[in-house]
Amino acid sequence: MSAALVGAFVMGTRVGKSTEVSAMPQPLQLAQIVAKPPYDQCSTVLENCKETRCCKVTGYDCFYTNKAAGVAKCMKKCTPGKDGDCDQTELVPLVDANTKHLPELFCFTVYTADSGSTKPNYELQLLKMQYAGKYSIFDCKGWGVYSDVEAEFGDGKKTVKVEDNGDFHFEKRKDTGTWVNTGLFSQVWKKINAEGNAAGYDWVVKADLDAVFIPARLRAKVAEQLVPDQGLYFENCKYVEYGYFGNLEVFSKQAWATLMQNVDSCYTGVDWKKGIKDGKYGPMGEDLFAQVCMDKNGVKKVENFEISTDGACPGDRPKDQVKNKKWIPPCAGTVTPSIHPFKKPDDWKKCYDETNQRRDYLN
Repeated sequence: MSAALVGAFVMGTRVGKSTEVSAMPQPLQLAQIVAKPPYDQCSTVLENCKETRCCKVTGYDCFYTNKAAGVAKCMKKCTPGKDGDCDQTELVPLVDANTKHLPELFCFTVYTADSGSTKPNYELQLLKMQYAGKYSIFDCKGWGVYSDVEAEFGDGKKTVKVEDNGDFHFEKRKDTGTWVNTGLFSQVWKKINAEGNAAGYDWVVKADLDAVFIPARLRAKVAEQLVPDQGLYFENCKYVEYGYFGNLEVFSKQAWATLMQNVDSCYTGVDWKKGIKDGKYGPMGEDLFAQVCMDKNGVKKVENFEISTDGACPGDRPKDQVKNKKWIPPCAGTVTPSIHPFKKPDDWKKCYDETNQRRDYLN
């Protein structure tokens, strides 16, 4: 891909090695990043993407196949000659992004006592283990633990209980048998906002309890990220139509502020109980709901598939396992900030130990 730009041009999907960041945000003149427009403004793989310059499927880019005729197509990759011209000039969606935030994280997680599933629930054990070892969110500068119940998890500390808004148990997911979690998380978000504990941080991060989350790895990545005035979030799952997967959700401070300002209007204005595609996939989970709400309100998104390795993401699975929803990623040699899922404490700790055998991700 080529881009004729005055100043700095930074791909939103590629972040480099961590560098020291000064105490104040650093203005960078005429810097731009690749940031995709909202889903409904982009093209399908069957449409000419010349005008939209973006693709509905994550990990796909718009390439000219016949520039003279003005024909462009969404593809994973483009081979000149075989696939056409493969020119991306004029087709890259760019936004101004002149600030680097401090790599300071407020991290939170949610323990769901009543998950709705009949399978054993190890979340409280995971929470206690992570707290005792200062793993996961407890290695962030700021953290919070929220739940549908009040539960002690170590040193007398208890989860912050949020009250049921009437939607905690409105419907179960057909594939997992767990409650759709948008009602619970909307209450968690509002509780965090009311506490004000995240207000002093440049990044807000939600990590699932069954995700092996290494905050140091994420800090190294966000330290390099240019952020637009509208804020940004990272799409972390490739080759899907909505790529904001909940094992690791990363919000810049303005993205978080925008979600907080609009969570109530989105809750009533977005038909999350029906869901996308006229309800084809069922109700929206909290990650999809957050993405749709942020998109509606101008937050920018960049693709960064290097922040998580997720068994729930088809694009992360090996070719022969793409349809296997129970696939578990390998941990040895994996250096993404999040590896998911590991629902039993012993499996979680084994993965944590294996991924930390390799320590060159910060070098």
